[in-house]
Amino acid sequence: MDREKVAVIAPDALAAASGKHRPVKRVLERMLPHAAEQLHIRLFGVADGHLPSQGWMGGVPFYCLPGGRLYLESLLRHLRKWRPDTVDVHGRPLLACQLKARLPLSRVLLTLPSARIFSPPCHPKACTTQILESVDGLIVGSERTKAELLAQFPSLVTPVWVHLPGASLEEQAVLRWTPDGEQQRQQRLMELGWTNRKIVLLAGSWPPLRDEGHIVSALTEVLDRVPEAMLVFLAADSPGSGSSRELLERPKQHGLAAYAPERIACLPAGSPYSISDRYLLADCLVLLPGDEPASMLTRIEAMAAGLPTLDASDAPVLEFAVDGLLAEGAGDSLADRIVLLLEEEEFRQVIGRASREIVRRHYRWEHAADRWVSLVRARGIQTNAGRRSAKN
Repeated sequence: MDREKVAVIAPDALAAASGKHRPVKRVLERMLPHAAEQLHIRLFGVADGHLPSQGWMGGVPFYCLPGGRLYLESLLRHLRKWRPDTVDVHGRPLLACQLKARLPLSRVLLTLPSARIFSPPCHPKACTTQILESVDGLIVGSERTKAELLAQFPSLVTPVWVHLPGASLEEQAVLRWTPDGEQQRQQRLMELGWTNRKIVLLAGSWPPLRDEGHIVSALTEVLDRVPEAMLVFLAADSPGSGSSRELLERPKQHGLAAYAPERIACLPAGSPYSISDRYLLADCLVLLPGDEPASMLTRIEAMAAGLPTLDASDAPVLEFAVDGLLAEGAGDSLADRIVLLLEEEEFRQVIGRASREIVRRHYRWEHAADRWVSLVRARGIQTNAGRRSAKN
């Protein structure tokens, strides 16, 4: 039996070397070669003058098509000739709607970076329900995003699935609690002038003024209670993270100003330290509010490195049992949980080992590929016409 054909449409991600689309590209680069063992996949992006018009990503062929007004028609020519069973459109709701209208025999799925893509500044409120109902399924990056989407559109009948990214344990081979890991960590800290510091790594976007109060309060309390503590912002390729200067200046305008620059620093994107090195430096990772795909990818990578992770937002992260374990050990205060991880090395190792084991069992890239394959395959997916009949 022939493998099912799946077209992945990622206009913004394919050529992304940095910026808000980089996490999506990293997921596709790591996941699709594994999925290609079960599906016949083609990846479509937008020509930007840097990539060739076609090539290979692992074992997956990609095609870069002219952008702008020409993109839809050029894409349709390819798809009508190839006739995919499923089309998975990343981050382009209107494009997904247009493709479904023009390719009625293909299942069209829409992968959403976040529920905020349907906020009024992005699309007129009147047309968003029509777009969501036009496709055959929605894929989001976390249970939290799914809940936000369903709260925003309570009458939605289009199925919504959660798909989480993965990580490579092999890329995080040197662990903090091993002799080699501790030796490398001390060397890195000395090179940076941070000897004997306890590092709280922060990733994501600094929240707007109205939401930052509890985070500023928690981080200030940590710096007061743990003299060796240092806040290090990871200016990774996450949506909305802004420049290194912006990440540093915002906290300095508030209660954290007294601790800068000695105890507040930034590891900019493109620094000489690899992703695994950055996680090796830290005692814990605190995820600031931000776009879910980037935050979830950062979380799982950190877990693979054995780094305990905490979430600065109020909404719980339902996907990982290790968060519940940490909450039971430290109560509800974000500051208390950070301090516990900084001061209790044995507990930090327990959480780190548990995190890495969760990734080993459930969140390697092979697992992510298997979950995605199960979503895009034909069985169990009701067409939008069938859903409308059932609704009526």
